[in-house]
Amino acid sequence: MITAAASGTSARPLPQTLATATDRRFLQHLLEHGPSSRTAIAASTGLSRPTASEAATRLSETGLLRTIETPPAKKRGRIPEIYDLDPAYGHTLSLTAAAGRTRVQTHDLRGTLLYDAALDLPDSMTRGELERTLRDLVTAAVDATGSPCLAATASQGNPVDPATQRPVVLPASAFPEGRVDVSALLREVCSGPVRLDNDVNWATLAEQRIGVARGIDELLLVYLGPGIGAGLVMSGTVQRGRHGMVGELSYLRSGGRTLISQLLEHSRAAPGSDRLDVPACLSLFATTPAADNARLFVEAIAQQIGNIAAITDPQALVLSGPIAEGSTFTQMFAEALQPLLLDADLEVLASALGEDAPLIGASLAARDMAEAHFWSSYRS
Repeated sequence: MITAAASGTSARPLPQTLATATDRRFLQHLLEHGPSSRTAIAASTGLSRPTASEAATRLSETGLLRTIETPPAKKRGRIPEIYDLDPAYGHTLSLTAAAGRTRVQTHDLRGTLLYDAALDLPDSMTRGELERTLRDLVTAAVDATGSPCLAATASQGNPVDPATQRPVVLPASAFPEGRVDVSALLREVCSGPVRLDNDVNWATLAEQRIGVARGIDELLLVYLGPGIGAGLVMSGTVQRGRHGMVGELSYLRSGGRTLISQLLEHSRAAPGSDRLDVPACLSLFATTPAADNARLFVEAIAQQIGNIAAITDPQALVLSGPIAEGSTFTQMFAEALQPLLLDADLEVLASALGEDAPLIGASLAARDMAEAHFWSSYRS
């Protein structure tokens, strides 16, 4: 075997590489534990106190850190310096725009909520009105937060092409938000990286990172609401496909018909659209025993999820969305799904994050992006 040293490359890390690794450990401690002294950081990370001081100096030079003044100590001796993230360095921004409502939040790099605002998005809005509303919303968020936007993410109901970051508006889409280039709006207020993604993908990320499926690397999440969609995690990574259309359950066919057309037949559409009428769907399960339409509704969903599970072999299935929240639906679904599974041990879990999951996932990703962007140019 040819070693690095034998091929002419030093096997020892370069000094800058060592320094960056040290600085990463220093910063990670502050992100996880909050304001800390040099002594506390050194003890937690295994760094020597002089090495921790050097890391603090380097990170402070970027503007990311500040030293907090501490009150005089009661005991004699030097007062320890307390290091923390400087709020003026910047924040992350996350936006959701789907199903008639938009919401924006900003967070610091530790994940502390700094700003939160929401507005309704009537279906009657023109493209121009929608664009102005979203622009005003994100501009107000950045202005109110009062620091640079380091990274921004957005969530919407349509699939998103990973390469172009443009919405893919499919036939009979239940969500009109794809009319606006949200990524372009975010770039107007954010100098750092920007990413747009489908709301179910963001929700899946959130459930896998901090929700009911935390730590599960093979996961299928199904959202049942005005639209029907799924998020897929394989080997710990959310899968999107070449055009971002992984998980478009509405378009799966059985007997020559799409799933959404079958569900609309067994329930009914929201007035003037191809969206499912959520209250009407919930009413299917309001009687005991449930109506025949309820059984057909559940069986249509279970058949397609069973097919996906047979192909992807997940460890867990997470049910989310307003239609999946009722106990009658959950029981009927479990009974319909079980005979269709190749893996009888598949865990069926209820979402822990609810309707906030897409925004939570987008916020987590924004912080990841901000950190990655910082380190990508660090000491270059």
